[in-house]
Amino acid sequence: MKQQDEYIAKEAFTFPLICFIYLAFNIYWGCADGWPVGAIIFTSFSGIVILCYIGKYLRFGRNYLKIDANGMEIKDWSKITTFNWSEIKKCEVYYRNGPASPTLFQRDLIIVAESDSKRKQHVLVSLSGKYCRNKSVIEAIERFGGNDVFDNQSSRSQNRYFAGILLEVFIGIVFIFIISIIREV
Repeated sequence: MKQQDEYIAKEAFTFPLICFIYLAFNIYWGCADGWPVGAIIFTSFSGIVILCYIGKYLRFGRNYLKIDANGMEIKDWSKITTFNWSEIKKCEVYYRNGPASPTLFQRDLIIVAESDSKRKQHVLVSLSGKYCRNKSVIEAIERFGGNDVFDNQSSRSQNRYFAGILLEVFIGIVFIFIISIIREV
């Protein structure tokens, strides 16, 4: 097996594709029912979102996270941020809820870097909109940056805390469902 010299996680086209399917559905709904107000509003909204994505891709290209022997390079819109491994103190991968995002939960990579002026910088990289898995990102960080760069303990405690919240929400939903069934009987 050929050893790779870098790991690249590129931006996924999932959300624009879902918007495109939604646009096609709303156009069909409008053509079939004589363009009701809902079809007009939803077609306009999904069309605007698709146009924004097309403009973003044409002007700035795809976002990515590149990990190699030199360090990490993060491209977010037109801004490219580069960190050498000597600047990176630790990295964490964890889940968080994203109320303002198109998904319910987001996967994030936090990079804690310290520059020459001893000023700490915290950079948040969203892994949710990229073609990658947490395990692949962690393996790339450990392979190129060393085992001491990735903070396993903090990542595990963050994920356990998040799993506990999800478990409590699930138990609450089951409890409400059981109470509603008992009330009907």
